[in-house]
Amino acid sequence: MKNIRQMKNNFFILIFLIFNTLDGSGQNFGSDYIEVYFTQSITQRYQSESNYPYKTGGPILKERILRQINEAKNTIDLCMYNNSDNNIVSALKSAQTRGVRVRYIADQETANSAINGSVNFKILYANPGEGIMHSKFIIADANTTDANIMIGSSNFTNNGFNDDANNILFIKNTELAQAFTTEFEEMWDSSGPIPGNNPKSGEDKTDNTPHHFMIVGIPIELYFSPSDHTEEHMDEILLSAQFNIRFAIYTFTSDLLSSRIVQKKNEGILVRGITDNNGGSFGKLQYMQQNGVDVLDHTPSSLLHHKYAVIDAEYADSDPVVITGSHNWTYSANNINDETTLFIHDMNLAKLYAAEFNSRYCELAPWDCNLIATHEQEQLEMKMFPSLAADYVHIELDRIPKGPISIIVYNEAGLPVLFKKNENITQSLNFEIDIKALPKGIYFIKLLTSDKFEKTQKIIKL
Repeated sequence: MKNIRQMKNNFFILIFLIFNTLDGSGQNFGSDYIEVYFTQSITQRYQSESNYPYKTGGPILKERILRQINEAKNTIDLCMYNNSDNNIVSALKSAQTRGVRVRYIADQETANSAINGSVNFKILYANPGEGIMHSKFIIADANTTDANIMIGSSNFTNNGFNDDANNILFIKNTELAQAFTTEFEEMWDSSGPIPGNNPKSGEDKTDNTPHHFMIVGIPIELYFSPSDHTEEHMDEILLSAQFNIRFAIYTFTSDLLSSRIVQKKNEGILVRGITDNNGGSFGKLQYMQQNGVDVLDHTPSSLLHHKYAVIDAEYADSDPVVITGSHNWTYSANNINDETTLFIHDMNLAKLYAAEFNSRYCELAPWDCNLIATHEQEQLEMKMFPSLAADYVHIELDRIPKGPISIIVYNEAGLPVLFKKNENITQSLNFEIDIKALPKGIYFIKLLTSDKFEKTQKIIKL
């Protein structure tokens, strides 16, 4: 879902809605849904039929948040790092007045100008030691069939909504909402309207929520920091990447995750990234660039405030995953802050986030914008086999490509060791690559077509 590039201060919302009643096996999902919004547009090059701007204009995301609040019938629980939006606070006051129980957790040291005045609902200012209460979520009507949550990277601020690049999801699912409520009430130290005497935050919290959910047929994982060791689970996802990794991370200082990114690049995995907030001495931008990772510094005055990664977006035979939430890739996020992260195992959503990433990357490097649009990727299907081979690797295509193709074989260190360029395939959909001369070891075979299809597959030379 990644253009229609307009004035900088215009706000672009993209929505990707999954709404299913039955999956292929006939399982009933009722009216659960997943909606994804971005604050900046996906360029036309990366749009497809299921991947395009829903609406544009500054009020759209805020209207969606206000609708969630205004439609709540019983309860609203909210964790928000920073809030300067008076309209959202007014909606919360109105909800409390009409009988909805509103509970609010904010960070103790942030401005939060919209809630500093008189409000009619209870607010707990969390104090996670040396960390911050950085989660950004809303739970509405948690113990009902209408239960739904909002989660994302944006604070409720003018910059967050209008200038910065952010993503927010709205998910309707009772089990997920109840897991969020367990986290909220551990921090609130009460199941009632008034916070208890021993609220927990940061390192005081425990790993006490379920982590695995199936929502509209999509496997989703949920992790709260620091109790759930989120970075370890992120590392497992990065380690599992077979083809490509894209990441857009506001602050990236993690030793573990930056080392894993470099490792995967050296294995031949295609890696591209964008980071912001690189002024400090602990940022990993320079380390990754010096080790050959294609990662850009986001230098405009508006922020790349995302905290997402996309794994193997175009490859159904892998495990396409989106990692997103409030969690920057930092020591603090993993060890002392209150944070929230989702892992979404779905190819369509991964393509959506990949399109958003491609759009942001091409804004920064238009001269190096030969990225693959997801709809172009779908035009050609290819199989490479066997994965263990001593002499030949076979390739099967589902159609004759437009124009010549190129094949590049990389060794485990990422160095090209075999080229077959400008091969014309005019009759057969099956052909072979002779690898008999290559030493034993791990290799990565990339096929490129003139119509910008690209696929890379790992093999082992026996």
